Amino acid sequence: MKSTIFKDTINSFVSIAKGLWVTLVNWSWRRPCVTELYPEQKPVLPVGYRGMPTLPVNPATGRSGCIGCGACARMCPEEIIHVVVDKTDPKDRKPAEFTVDISRCMFCGLCMEVCPTHALKPARTFELACRTREGMVYNLQDLMRLGGELPVEPEEETVS
Repeated sequence: MKSTIFKDTINSFVSIAKGLWVTLVNWSWRRPCVTELYPEQKPVLPVGYRGMPTLPVNPATGRSGCIGCGACARMCPEEIIHVVVDKTDPKDRKPAEFTVDISRCMFCGLCMEVCPTHALKPARTFELACRTREGMVYNLQDLMRLGGELPVEPEEETVS
């Protein structure tokens, strides 16, 4: 009994000394700061960042490249994407309704991979907090607004 109390007391002093030594070694004014001051400074997102799926707008046509095929809705493992096709013009396929419930999204990117027209792109935003669950359901206009505009591709020169 006495030997365990003595060992525990010695072990506690050794543990405190080790912890203070780690603090002393890593604490220096020459060491760079790794803390991000989040609200003032937004973090730089990596190139492969998978954000929520959005529908960027083509500046030439003023609408997204989505044809309403529903492949993204079928591929989604959480079944959070709902697509309803606009059937007024059979030659011009576009979605009448396109909703995504981000509150259940896993951000897996499967919906973006399966899109035949590559109309779904990951958003570069990560601030998705809201006060209600209904606020986490994005409709077609919201997805187009968050997606921004597609970059304009340079025209290819024809060789004569």
